[in-house]
Amino acid sequence: MSIGHWNTKEGILDILLRLVRVPSVTGTRGELRMEEEIVSILMELPYYQQHPEYIFKKAIKHDVLERKAVACLYKGNNEANRTIILLSHYDVVGVEDFGRLTSLAFSPIDYTRALEREELPEDAKEDLQSGEWIFGRGIMDMKAGLAAQMALISEVCQKEDLGYNLLLLATPDEERYSAGMFAGVELLDEIRSQYGLNYELTICSEPSFGAYPGDRSKYFYTGSVGKMLPLIYCIGTETHVGEPLEGLNAAWMASVYAERAELATVFLEQAQGERNPLPTTLKLTDLKESYDVQTPTSAYILLNILTLLQTPEEVMGKLKKIGQDSSEYIGERLEKTYQALGYEDGVSARKIVKPQVYTYWELYEKGLKEHGSAFRQAIEEHVKKLEQDLGANMGKLTAAIAGVISSYFKSLAPFYLIMLSPPYYPHVYLKDGERDERARAVVAGCIDKAKKDYNEEIGIISYFPGLSDVSYFRLRDRDKVAKVLEKEMPLYGEGYDIPLELIAGLDVPTVNIGPYGKDAHKRTERLHIPFSTEVLPALLKHAVYMY
Repeated sequence: MSIGHWNTKEGILDILLRLVRVPSVTGTRGELRMEEEIVSILMELPYYQQHPEYIFKKAIKHDVLERKAVACLYKGNNEANRTIILLSHYDVVGVEDFGRLTSLAFSPIDYTRALEREELPEDAKEDLQSGEWIFGRGIMDMKAGLAAQMALISEVCQKEDLGYNLLLLATPDEERYSAGMFAGVELLDEIRSQYGLNYELTICSEPSFGAYPGDRSKYFYTGSVGKMLPLIYCIGTETHVGEPLEGLNAAWMASVYAERAELATVFLEQAQGERNPLPTTLKLTDLKESYDVQTPTSAYILLNILTLLQTPEEVMGKLKKIGQDSSEYIGERLEKTYQALGYEDGVSARKIVKPQVYTYWELYEKGLKEHGSAFRQAIEEHVKKLEQDLGANMGKLTAAIAGVISSYFKSLAPFYLIMLSPPYYPHVYLKDGERDERARAVVAGCIDKAKKDYNEEIGIISYFPGLSDVSYFRLRDRDKVAKVLEKEMPLYGEGYDIPLELIAGLDVPTVNIGPYGKDAHKRTERLHIPFSTEVLPALLKHAVYMY
Protein backbone atom coordinates (compact mmCIF):
# COMPACT_ATOMS: atom_id res chain seq x y z
CA MET A 1 0.00 0.00 0.00
CA SER A 2 1.16 3.55 -0.69
CA ILE A 3 0.98 4.55 2.98
CA GLY A 4 3.29 1.70 3.91
CA HIS A 5 1.11 -0.04 6.47
CA TRP A 6 -2.22 -1.87 6.74
CA ASN A 7 -3.74 -0.01 9.69
CA THR A 8 -6.66 1.41 7.72
CA LYS A 9 -10.17 0.14 7.17
CA GLU A 10 -9.28 -1.16 3.71
CA GLY A 11 -5.98 -2.65 4.85
CA ILE A 12 -7.50 -4.47 7.80
CA LEU A 13 -10.32 -5.87 5.66
CA ASP A 14 -7.77 -7.10 3.15
CA ILE A 15 -5.70 -8.86 5.83
CA LEU A 16 -8.86 -10.22 7.45
CA LEU A 17 -10.13 -11.78 4.23
CA ARG A 18 -6.72 -13.37 3.65
CA LEU A 19 -6.79 -14.88 7.14
CA VAL A 20 -10.38 -16.13 6.91
CA ARG A 21 -9.70 -17.68 3.51
CA VAL A 22 -7.50 -20.28 5.21
CA PRO A 23 -9.76 -22.99 6.72
CA SER A 24 -7.86 -23.29 9.98
CA VAL A 25 -10.32 -25.59 11.75
CA THR A 26 -8.86 -26.69 15.06
CA GLY A 27 -7.25 -30.11 14.98
CA THR A 28 -6.69 -30.07 11.18
CA ARG A 29 -3.86 -29.35 8.78
CA GLY A 30 -5.57 -26.07 8.03
CA GLU A 31 -3.88 -24.73 11.14
CA LEU A 32 -0.50 -25.40 9.50
CA ARG A 33 -1.56 -23.40 6.46
CA MET A 34 -2.69 -20.59 8.74
CA GLU A 35 0.69 -20.52 10.46
CA GLU A 36 2.36 -20.20 7.05
CA GLU A 37 -0.02 -17.45 5.96
CA ILE A 38 0.65 -15.38 9.09
CA VAL A 39 4.41 -15.59 8.53
CA SER A 40 3.96 -14.80 4.84
CA ILE A 41 1.98 -11.66 5.64
CA LEU A 42 4.52 -10.49 8.21
CA MET A 43 7.37 -11.04 5.77
CA GLU A 44 5.74 -8.52 3.41
CA LEU A 45 6.77 -5.82 5.88
CA PRO A 46 10.21 -4.27 5.28
CA TYR A 47 10.90 -4.42 9.02
CA TYR A 48 10.78 -8.23 9.07
CA GLN A 49 12.57 -8.51 5.76
CA GLN A 50 15.41 -6.70 7.52
CA HIS A 51 14.93 -8.58 10.80
CA PRO A 52 13.71 -12.11 9.99
CA GLU A 53 15.21 -13.19 13.33
CA TYR A 54 12.31 -11.38 15.02
CA ILE A 55 9.81 -13.94 13.73
CA PHE A 56 9.54 -17.05 15.90
CA LYS A 57 7.79 -20.42 15.94
CA LYS A 58 7.35 -22.99 18.68
CA ALA A 59 6.00 -26.49 18.11
CA ILE A 60 3.36 -28.06 20.35
CA LYS A 61 4.87 -30.98 22.26
CA HIS A 62 3.90 -34.45 21.02
CA ASP A 63 1.53 -32.99 18.41
CA VAL A 64 0.95 -35.35 15.48
CA LEU A 65 0.11 -32.37 13.24
CA GLU A 66 3.27 -30.51 14.29
CA ARG A 67 1.33 -27.28 14.80
CA LYS A 68 3.17 -24.22 16.07
CA ALA A 69 2.62 -20.99 17.92
CA VAL A 70 3.83 -18.00 15.91
CA ALA A 71 5.28 -14.75 17.28
CA CYS A 72 6.89 -11.59 15.97
CA LEU A 73 8.81 -8.95 17.90
CA TYR A 74 9.05 -5.23 17.30
CA LYS A 75 11.96 -3.65 19.18
CA GLY A 76 11.02 -0.19 20.39
CA ASN A 77 13.04 2.62 21.89
CA ASN A 78 13.47 1.63 25.52
CA GLU A 79 16.54 0.45 27.37
CA ALA A 80 14.44 -1.34 30.00
CA ASN A 81 12.97 -3.62 27.29
CA ARG A 82 9.44 -3.02 28.56
CA THR A 83 7.18 -5.14 26.40
CA ILE A 84 3.48 -5.30 25.56
CA ILE A 85 2.19 -8.65 24.29
CA LEU A 86 -0.56 -8.78 21.66
CA LEU A 87 -2.36 -12.14 21.91
CA SER A 88 -4.65 -13.92 19.47
CA HIS A 89 -5.52 -17.42 18.29
CA TYR A 90 -5.77 -18.45 14.68
CA ASP A 91 -7.83 -21.64 14.80
CA VAL A 92 -11.60 -21.76 14.30
CA VAL A 93 -14.38 -24.23 15.03
CA GLY A 94 -15.82 -26.49 12.33
CA VAL A 95 -18.37 -25.58 9.68
CA GLU A 96 -20.84 -28.47 9.83
CA ASP A 97 -23.56 -26.02 10.88
CA PHE A 98 -23.29 -24.16 7.55
CA GLY A 99 -25.28 -26.88 5.79
CA ARG A 100 -25.49 -26.56 2.03
CA LEU A 101 -23.43 -23.34 2.15
CA THR A 102 -20.45 -25.06 3.78
CA SER A 103 -18.29 -24.50 0.69
CA LEU A 104 -18.65 -20.73 1.21
CA ALA A 105 -17.90 -20.67 4.94
CA PHE A 106 -14.38 -19.30 4.42
CA SER A 107 -15.33 -16.88 1.64
CA PRO A 108 -17.01 -14.09 3.61
CA ILE A 109 -18.02 -11.86 0.71
CA ASP A 110 -19.62 -14.73 -1.25
CA TYR A 111 -21.17 -16.20 1.89
CA THR A 112 -22.67 -12.86 2.93
CA ARG A 113 -24.24 -12.48 -0.52
CA ALA A 114 -25.56 -16.04 -0.45
CA LEU A 115 -27.31 -15.39 2.88
CA GLU A 116 -29.53 -12.83 1.14
CA ARG A 117 -31.47 -15.82 -0.25
CA GLU A 118 -31.61 -17.72 3.07
CA GLU A 119 -34.04 -17.76 5.97
CA LEU A 120 -32.31 -16.14 8.93
CA PRO A 121 -33.18 -15.15 12.50
CA GLU A 122 -34.61 -11.64 12.56
CA ASP A 123 -31.57 -10.08 14.23
CA ALA A 124 -29.19 -11.60 11.67
CA LYS A 125 -31.49 -10.59 8.83
CA GLU A 126 -31.52 -6.97 9.98
CA ASP A 127 -27.74 -6.90 10.24
CA LEU A 128 -27.38 -8.42 6.78
CA GLN A 129 -29.68 -5.82 5.25
CA SER A 130 -27.81 -2.95 6.92
CA GLY A 131 -24.71 -3.59 4.82
CA GLU A 132 -22.49 -3.03 7.88
CA TRP A 133 -21.88 -6.69 8.68
CA ILE A 134 -19.88 -9.47 7.05
CA PHE A 135 -20.53 -13.16 7.74
CA GLY A 136 -18.26 -16.22 7.79
CA ARG A 137 -16.46 -18.73 9.95
CA GLY A 138 -13.73 -17.10 12.01
CA ILE A 139 -14.63 -13.58 10.85
CA MET A 140 -15.50 -12.69 14.45
CA ASP A 141 -13.79 -15.40 16.52
CA MET A 142 -11.11 -14.33 16.25
CA LYS A 143 -9.42 -13.44 12.99
CA ALA A 144 -10.72 -9.86 13.14
CA GLY A 145 -8.73 -9.36 16.32
CA LEU A 146 -5.63 -10.94 14.78
CA ALA A 147 -5.97 -8.76 11.66
CA ALA A 148 -6.24 -5.60 13.77
CA GLN A 149 -3.17 -6.57 15.79
CA MET A 150 -1.13 -7.36 12.67
CA ALA A 151 -2.21 -4.03 11.17
CA LEU A 152 -1.06 -2.22 14.30
CA ILE A 153 2.30 -3.97 14.11
CA SER A 154 2.63 -2.89 10.48
CA GLU A 155 2.14 0.77 11.39
CA VAL A 156 4.42 0.68 14.41
CA CYS A 157 7.16 -0.99 12.36
CA GLN A 158 6.97 1.81 9.84
CA LYS A 159 7.06 4.68 12.34
CA GLU A 160 9.53 3.07 14.74
CA ASP A 161 8.65 5.61 17.44
CA LEU A 162 7.04 3.44 20.13
CA GLY A 163 8.64 3.58 23.53
CA TYR A 164 8.00 -0.12 24.17
CA ASN A 165 8.55 -3.43 22.51
CA LEU A 166 5.56 -5.17 20.94
CA LEU A 167 5.41 -8.95 20.80
CA LEU A 168 2.56 -10.47 18.81
CA LEU A 169 1.71 -14.08 19.70
CA ALA A 170 -0.78 -16.13 17.66
CA THR A 171 -1.69 -19.67 18.72
CA PRO A 172 -3.47 -22.74 17.31
CA ASP A 173 -5.77 -25.12 19.22
CA GLU A 174 -7.46 -22.46 21.38
CA GLU A 175 -10.89 -23.82 20.49
CA ARG A 176 -10.02 -27.23 21.91
CA TYR A 177 -7.36 -27.75 24.61
CA SER A 178 -5.21 -24.59 24.21
CA ALA A 179 -2.14 -26.73 23.53
CA GLY A 180 -0.98 -23.94 21.20
CA MET A 181 -0.86 -21.57 24.15
CA PHE A 182 1.23 -24.05 26.11
CA ALA A 183 3.78 -23.81 23.28
CA GLY A 184 3.22 -20.06 23.36
CA VAL A 185 4.08 -19.87 27.06
CA GLU A 186 7.33 -21.73 26.38
CA LEU A 187 8.06 -19.41 23.47
CA LEU A 188 7.41 -16.30 25.57
CA ASP A 189 9.82 -17.59 28.17
CA GLU A 190 12.50 -18.29 25.55
CA ILE A 191 12.14 -14.87 23.87
CA ARG A 192 12.21 -13.12 27.23
CA SER A 193 15.46 -14.87 28.11
CA GLN A 194 17.03 -14.28 24.69
CA TYR A 195 16.28 -10.55 24.52
CA GLY A 196 15.98 -9.63 28.19
CA LEU A 197 12.35 -8.54 27.84
CA ASN A 198 10.14 -7.32 30.67
CA TYR A 199 6.54 -8.31 30.03
CA GLU A 200 4.26 -5.64 31.48
CA LEU A 201 0.89 -6.09 29.80
CA THR A 202 -0.96 -8.52 27.53
CA ILE A 203 -3.69 -7.22 25.23
CA CYS A 204 -5.92 -9.93 23.80
CA SER A 205 -8.41 -9.09 21.06
CA GLU A 206 -11.14 -11.70 21.48
CA PRO A 207 -14.55 -10.36 20.38
CA SER A 208 -17.08 -8.92 22.75
CA PHE A 209 -19.71 -11.34 24.12
CA GLY A 210 -23.18 -10.47 25.42
CA ALA A 211 -23.49 -10.44 29.21
CA TYR A 212 -26.98 -11.99 29.10
CA PRO A 213 -29.35 -13.43 26.46
CA GLY A 214 -30.15 -10.77 23.87
CA ASP A 215 -27.49 -8.35 25.14
CA ARG A 216 -25.96 -6.42 22.22
CA SER A 217 -23.69 -4.12 24.23
CA LYS A 218 -19.96 -3.85 23.60
CA TYR A 219 -17.51 -4.83 26.33
CA PHE A 220 -13.82 -4.84 27.13
CA TYR A 221 -12.49 -7.27 29.75
CA THR A 222 -9.85 -7.23 32.48
CA GLY A 223 -9.60 -10.98 33.06
CA SER A 224 -11.17 -14.31 32.18
CA VAL A 225 -13.09 -17.11 33.87
CA GLY A 226 -11.36 -20.34 34.76
CA LYS A 227 -12.58 -23.78 33.79
CA MET A 228 -12.54 -27.30 35.15
CA LEU A 229 -13.92 -30.36 33.39
CA PRO A 230 -14.77 -33.00 35.98
CA LEU A 231 -15.51 -36.52 34.76
CA ILE A 232 -17.80 -38.57 36.98
CA TYR A 233 -17.49 -42.27 36.17
CA CYS A 234 -20.33 -44.49 37.36
CA ILE A 235 -19.90 -48.20 38.05
CA GLY A 236 -23.15 -50.07 38.59
CA THR A 237 -23.99 -53.71 39.18
CA GLU A 238 -25.39 -55.65 36.27
CA THR A 239 -28.74 -57.39 36.18
CA HIS A 240 -31.37 -58.62 33.74
CA VAL A 241 -34.03 -56.06 32.89
CA GLY A 242 -36.58 -58.54 34.20
CA GLU A 243 -34.98 -58.21 37.65
CA PRO A 244 -34.05 -54.50 37.89
CA LEU A 245 -33.88 -54.55 41.70
CA GLU A 246 -31.16 -57.21 41.61
CA GLY A 247 -28.60 -54.68 40.43
CA LEU A 248 -27.99 -50.95 40.04
CA ASN A 249 -28.19 -49.32 36.63
CA ALA A 250 -25.10 -47.17 35.93
CA ALA A 251 -27.12 -45.00 33.56
CA TRP A 252 -29.50 -44.18 36.41
CA MET A 253 -26.55 -43.38 38.68
CA ALA A 254 -25.23 -40.95 36.07
CA SER A 255 -28.60 -39.27 35.56
CA VAL A 256 -29.08 -38.82 39.31
CA TYR A 257 -25.67 -37.18 39.63
CA ALA A 258 -26.19 -35.03 36.52
CA GLU A 259 -29.55 -33.76 37.79
CA ARG A 260 -27.95 -32.61 41.04
CA ALA A 261 -24.91 -31.08 39.39
CA GLU A 262 -26.76 -29.22 36.63
CA LEU A 263 -26.98 -25.50 37.51
CA ALA A 264 -25.89 -26.35 41.07
CA THR A 265 -25.74 -23.09 43.01
CA VAL A 266 -23.11 -24.53 45.35
CA PHE A 267 -20.64 -23.53 42.62
CA LEU A 268 -22.03 -19.99 42.33
CA GLU A 269 -19.49 -17.26 43.01
CA GLN A 270 -19.59 -13.49 43.16
CA ALA A 271 -16.43 -11.49 42.63
CA GLN A 272 -15.89 -7.87 41.59
CA GLY A 273 -19.63 -7.49 41.22
CA GLU A 274 -19.95 -10.40 38.77
CA ARG A 275 -21.17 -13.99 38.90
CA ASN A 276 -19.88 -17.09 37.17
CA PRO A 277 -22.11 -19.13 34.85
CA LEU A 278 -23.50 -22.18 36.65
CA PRO A 279 -22.32 -25.74 35.86
CA THR A 280 -23.80 -27.63 32.94
CA THR A 281 -23.40 -31.14 31.58
CA LEU A 282 -21.38 -31.45 28.37
CA LYS A 283 -21.72 -35.21 28.00
CA LEU A 284 -23.88 -37.89 29.61
CA THR A 285 -23.58 -41.42 28.27
CA ASP A 286 -23.50 -45.06 29.21
CA LEU A 287 -20.77 -47.25 27.75
CA LYS A 288 -22.87 -50.11 26.51
CA GLU A 289 -21.95 -50.71 22.87
CA SER A 290 -24.63 -53.17 21.78
CA TYR A 291 -28.23 -54.03 22.54
CA ASP A 292 -29.12 -56.76 24.98
CA VAL A 293 -31.30 -57.05 28.07
CA GLN A 294 -28.56 -56.47 30.61
CA THR A 295 -28.53 -53.09 32.33
CA PRO A 296 -25.56 -50.77 31.68
CA THR A 297 -22.69 -51.36 34.08
CA SER A 298 -20.75 -48.17 33.38
CA ALA A 299 -21.55 -44.60 32.39
CA TYR A 300 -19.96 -41.18 32.73
CA ILE A 301 -20.64 -37.46 32.84
CA LEU A 302 -18.50 -34.54 31.71
CA LEU A 303 -19.40 -31.46 33.73
CA ASN A 304 -18.40 -27.93 32.74
CA ILE A 305 -17.52 -25.74 35.72
CA LEU A 306 -16.44 -22.10 35.31
CA THR A 307 -14.68 -20.39 38.18
CA LEU A 308 -13.90 -16.88 39.40
CA LEU A 309 -12.05 -17.66 42.64
CA GLN A 310 -12.70 -21.32 43.52
CA THR A 311 -9.66 -23.57 43.79
CA PRO A 312 -9.50 -27.07 42.28
CA GLU A 313 -9.50 -28.48 45.80
CA GLU A 314 -12.73 -26.66 46.67
CA VAL A 315 -14.37 -27.84 43.45
CA MET A 316 -13.38 -31.46 44.11
CA GLY A 317 -14.88 -31.23 47.60
CA LYS A 318 -18.19 -29.99 46.21
CA LEU A 319 -18.23 -32.69 43.54
CA LYS A 320 -17.72 -35.37 46.16
CA LYS A 321 -20.56 -33.94 48.24
CA ILE A 322 -22.87 -34.13 45.20
CA GLY A 323 -21.82 -37.77 44.82
CA GLN A 324 -22.70 -38.47 48.44
CA ASP A 325 -26.08 -36.72 48.05
CA SER A 326 -26.74 -38.76 44.90
CA SER A 327 -25.90 -41.95 46.77
CA GLU A 328 -28.29 -41.08 49.61
CA TYR A 329 -31.07 -40.34 47.12
CA ILE A 330 -30.55 -43.67 45.37
CA GLY A 331 -30.69 -45.51 48.68
CA GLU A 332 -33.88 -43.73 49.74
CA ARG A 333 -35.48 -44.33 46.35
CA LEU A 334 -34.68 -48.03 46.48
CA GLU A 335 -36.09 -48.35 49.97
CA LYS A 336 -39.32 -46.59 48.98
CA THR A 337 -39.59 -48.81 45.93
CA TYR A 338 -39.24 -51.97 48.05
CA GLN A 339 -41.90 -50.67 50.39
CA ALA A 340 -44.25 -49.67 47.56
CA LEU A 341 -43.97 -53.18 46.14
CA GLY A 342 -44.67 -54.76 49.52
CA TYR A 343 -41.14 -56.06 49.90
CA GLU A 344 -40.64 -54.89 53.49
CA ASP A 345 -39.26 -58.30 54.39
CA GLY A 346 -36.92 -58.05 51.45
CA VAL A 347 -35.62 -54.73 52.72
CA SER A 348 -34.62 -56.22 56.05
CA ALA A 349 -33.39 -59.48 54.54
CA ARG A 350 -31.28 -57.76 51.92
CA LYS A 351 -29.33 -54.64 52.75
CA ILE A 352 -29.82 -51.97 50.14
CA VAL A 353 -26.44 -51.07 48.64
CA LYS A 354 -25.87 -47.36 48.02
CA PRO A 355 -23.04 -46.24 45.72
CA GLN A 356 -19.78 -45.37 47.42
CA VAL A 357 -17.95 -42.22 46.33
CA TYR A 358 -14.22 -42.04 45.51
CA THR A 359 -11.92 -39.54 43.94
CA TYR A 360 -9.41 -40.87 41.42
CA TRP A 361 -6.53 -40.54 43.87
CA GLU A 362 -8.41 -42.35 46.63
CA LEU A 363 -9.03 -45.33 44.36
CA TYR A 364 -5.48 -45.21 42.99
CA GLU A 365 -4.01 -45.25 46.51
CA LYS A 366 -6.26 -48.16 47.39
CA GLY A 367 -4.93 -50.04 44.36
CA LEU A 368 -1.34 -49.40 45.40
CA LYS A 369 -1.98 -50.70 48.91
CA GLU A 370 -3.71 -53.84 47.68
CA HIS A 371 -1.64 -54.66 44.57
CA GLY A 372 1.65 -52.78 45.02
CA SER A 373 3.87 -51.61 42.17
CA ALA A 374 2.31 -54.13 39.76
CA PHE A 375 -0.87 -52.04 39.92
CA ARG A 376 0.96 -48.82 39.05
CA GLN A 377 2.80 -50.51 36.19
CA ALA A 378 -0.40 -52.02 34.79
CA ILE A 379 -2.19 -48.67 34.87
CA GLU A 380 0.74 -46.92 33.16
CA GLU A 381 0.84 -49.54 30.42
CA HIS A 382 -2.91 -49.23 29.88
CA VAL A 383 -2.63 -45.45 29.66
CA LYS A 384 0.09 -45.65 26.99
CA LYS A 385 -1.98 -48.06 24.93
CA LEU A 386 -5.09 -45.94 25.31
CA GLU A 387 -3.18 -42.85 24.19
CA GLN A 388 -2.27 -44.65 20.96
CA ASP A 389 -5.82 -45.88 20.39
CA LEU A 390 -7.79 -42.75 21.26
CA GLY A 391 -5.36 -40.04 20.19
CA ALA A 392 -6.20 -36.49 21.19
CA ASN A 393 -9.75 -37.01 22.48
CA MET A 394 -8.87 -36.38 26.09
CA GLY A 395 -12.39 -36.77 27.43
CA LYS A 396 -12.71 -40.26 25.97
CA LEU A 397 -9.19 -41.08 27.05
CA THR A 398 -9.87 -40.01 30.63
CA ALA A 399 -13.05 -42.09 30.67
CA ALA A 400 -11.13 -45.08 29.33
CA ILE A 401 -8.54 -44.71 32.10
CA ALA A 402 -11.38 -44.58 34.61
CA GLY A 403 -12.65 -47.84 33.16
CA VAL A 404 -9.25 -49.46 33.54
CA ILE A 405 -8.75 -48.52 37.16
CA SER A 406 -12.36 -49.38 38.00
CA SER A 407 -11.86 -52.87 36.60
CA TYR A 408 -9.63 -53.63 39.61
CA PHE A 409 -12.45 -52.84 42.03
CA LYS A 410 -15.52 -54.68 40.77
CA SER A 411 -16.13 -55.92 44.31
CA LEU A 412 -16.71 -52.30 45.41
CA ALA A 413 -19.52 -51.72 42.91
CA PRO A 414 -21.63 -49.69 42.80
CA PHE A 415 -19.55 -46.52 43.10
CA TYR A 416 -18.95 -43.04 41.73
CA LEU A 417 -15.40 -42.17 40.64
CA ILE A 418 -14.73 -38.43 40.49
CA MET A 419 -11.74 -37.19 38.49
CA LEU A 420 -10.62 -34.37 36.20
CA SER A 421 -10.33 -34.38 32.43
CA PRO A 422 -8.34 -31.77 30.48
CA PRO A 423 -8.48 -28.89 29.87
CA TYR A 424 -7.81 -26.78 32.94
CA TYR A 425 -8.04 -22.98 32.69
CA PRO A 426 -6.93 -20.82 35.62
CA HIS A 427 -9.16 -17.83 36.32
CA VAL A 428 -7.34 -14.51 35.94
CA TYR A 429 -8.21 -10.98 37.01
CA LEU A 430 -6.49 -7.72 37.78
CA LYS A 431 -5.28 -7.37 41.34
CA ASP A 432 -3.53 -4.60 43.28
CA GLY A 433 -0.17 -3.28 42.20
CA GLU A 434 1.28 -0.77 39.77
CA ARG A 435 1.18 -2.95 36.63
CA ASP A 436 -2.43 -3.97 37.24
CA GLU A 437 -3.50 -0.39 37.89
CA ARG A 438 -1.87 0.67 34.65
CA ALA A 439 -3.70 -2.12 32.85
CA ARG A 440 -6.99 -0.82 34.26
CA ALA A 441 -6.05 2.67 33.13
CA VAL A 442 -5.41 1.43 29.58
CA VAL A 443 -8.92 -0.03 29.35
CA ALA A 444 -10.50 3.06 30.92
CA GLY A 445 -8.58 5.30 28.53
CA CYS A 446 -9.77 3.32 25.51
CA ILE A 447 -13.36 3.48 26.70
CA ASP A 448 -13.11 7.25 27.20
CA LYS A 449 -11.65 7.68 23.73
CA ALA A 450 -14.39 5.52 22.20
CA LYS A 451 -17.05 7.72 23.80
CA LYS A 452 -15.35 11.03 23.00
CA ASP A 453 -14.18 10.37 19.44
CA TYR A 454 -16.72 7.82 18.17
CA ASN A 455 -19.76 8.13 20.46
CA GLU A 456 -19.39 4.44 21.30
CA GLU A 457 -20.54 3.14 24.70
CA ILE A 458 -18.32 0.29 25.90
CA GLY A 459 -18.70 -1.46 29.24
CA ILE A 460 -16.04 -3.08 31.41
CA ILE A 461 -16.37 -6.69 32.62
CA SER A 462 -13.83 -8.30 34.91
CA TYR A 463 -14.16 -11.85 33.56
CA PHE A 464 -14.31 -12.74 29.87
CA PRO A 465 -17.00 -15.46 29.81
CA GLY A 466 -16.00 -17.33 26.67
CA LEU A 467 -12.71 -18.87 27.89
CA SER A 468 -9.47 -17.44 26.58
CA ASP A 469 -5.76 -18.11 26.34
CA VAL A 470 -5.20 -15.15 28.69
CA SER A 471 -5.84 -17.71 31.45
CA TYR A 472 -2.30 -18.93 30.93
CA PHE A 473 -0.58 -15.66 31.81
CA ARG A 474 -1.13 -15.96 35.55
CA LEU A 475 -1.49 -18.67 38.15
CA ARG A 476 -2.08 -18.18 41.84
CA ASP A 477 -1.23 -20.94 44.32
CA ARG A 478 0.68 -22.99 41.73
CA ASP A 479 1.69 -25.68 44.22
CA LYS A 480 -1.90 -26.22 45.39
CA VAL A 481 -3.21 -26.36 41.82
CA ALA A 482 -0.46 -28.75 40.75
CA LYS A 483 -1.17 -31.02 43.73
CA VAL A 484 -4.80 -31.50 42.71
CA LEU A 485 -4.05 -31.97 39.00
CA GLU A 486 -1.29 -34.48 39.78
CA LYS A 487 -3.67 -36.54 41.89
CA GLU A 488 -7.05 -36.20 40.17
CA MET A 489 -6.21 -35.67 36.47
CA PRO A 490 -4.57 -38.88 35.18
CA LEU A 491 -3.51 -37.19 31.92
CA TYR A 492 -1.64 -34.39 33.68
CA GLY A 493 1.92 -34.70 32.41
CA GLU A 494 0.87 -37.71 30.33
CA GLY A 495 -0.16 -36.01 27.11
CA TYR A 496 -1.68 -32.95 28.73
CA ASP A 497 1.43 -30.87 29.27
CA ILE A 498 0.19 -27.67 30.86
CA PRO A 499 3.33 -25.74 31.94
CA LEU A 500 2.15 -24.55 35.36
CA GLU A 501 5.57 -23.37 36.52
CA LEU A 502 6.14 -21.21 33.43
CA ILE A 503 2.62 -19.80 33.67
CA ALA A 504 3.17 -18.81 37.28
CA GLY A 505 6.50 -17.28 36.26
CA LEU A 506 4.90 -15.08 33.59
CA ASP A 507 2.48 -13.32 35.96
CA VAL A 508 1.46 -10.71 33.37
CA PRO A 509 -1.73 -8.62 33.76
CA THR A 510 -4.11 -9.12 30.85
CA VAL A 511 -6.90 -7.11 29.26
CA ASN A 512 -9.14 -7.78 26.28
CA ILE A 513 -9.77 -5.03 23.74
CA GLY A 514 -11.45 -6.63 20.75
CA PRO A 515 -13.86 -6.33 17.82
CA TYR A 516 -17.63 -6.39 17.89
CA GLY A 517 -19.55 -9.24 16.34
CA LYS A 518 -22.36 -11.67 16.99
CA ASP A 519 -23.10 -15.40 17.02
CA ALA A 520 -19.65 -16.89 17.52
CA HIS A 521 -19.62 -20.60 16.62
CA LYS A 522 -22.89 -20.30 14.68
CA ARG A 523 -23.61 -20.23 10.96
CA THR A 524 -24.62 -16.59 11.43
CA GLU A 525 -21.22 -15.63 12.89
CA ARG A 526 -20.65 -12.07 11.76
CA LEU A 527 -18.52 -8.98 12.28
CA HIS A 528 -19.57 -5.34 12.56
CA ILE A 529 -17.30 -3.71 10.00
CA PRO A 530 -17.36 -0.03 11.11
CA PHE A 531 -16.45 -0.75 14.73
CA SER A 532 -14.00 -3.55 14.03
CA THR A 533 -12.04 -1.88 11.21
CA GLU A 534 -12.23 1.79 12.25
CA VAL A 535 -12.90 2.17 15.98
CA LEU A 536 -11.02 -0.88 17.29
CA PRO A 537 -7.76 -0.13 15.43
CA ALA A 538 -7.76 3.41 16.82
CA LEU A 539 -8.33 2.09 20.34
CA LEU A 540 -5.57 -0.54 20.08
CA LYS A 541 -3.18 2.11 18.83
CA HIS A 542 -4.23 4.38 21.70
CA ALA A 543 -3.70 1.56 24.19
CA VAL A 544 -0.10 0.83 23.21
CA TYR A 545 0.89 4.49 22.85
CA MET A 546 -0.69 5.61 26.12
CA TYR A 547 0.78 2.79 28.25
